[in-house]
Order: sequence, then structure tokens, then C-alpha cells
Amino acid sequence: MGTSITTWDNVTAYFTFADSPIMLALFALGAAGIIVGLIASIMKHENEAFDKLK
Repeated sequence: MGTSITTWDNVTAYFTFADSPIMLALFALGAAGIIVGLIASIMKHENEAFDKLK
């Protein structure tokens, strides 16, 4: 499936930052920030669209 790993012997961490809690936390915070920004953008657009109908 598109991976460069040919054998799974002695594999401890497949993901790049799986062994770094700080990087995992930063990644999770970044993903959460993107989601919050997306929801805020959608809410703004919907409010403006409904205001135009009034």
C-alpha cells in the first residue's frame, strides 16, 4: 500500500512524531485551531447570507 517499509520487524514508531508528546500536542492543537477557524468562517458566512434574505 504505498509504503517504503518492507518489513515490520523491530518497528517501534511508524508515525513521524509518535514518540514525542510535545509534537503530538502541537499537532493536535494545530488541527483543533484549523477546525475552530473553519467553523467560525462557516458561521460568519451563514449569518451574512441569512442577513441578506431579511
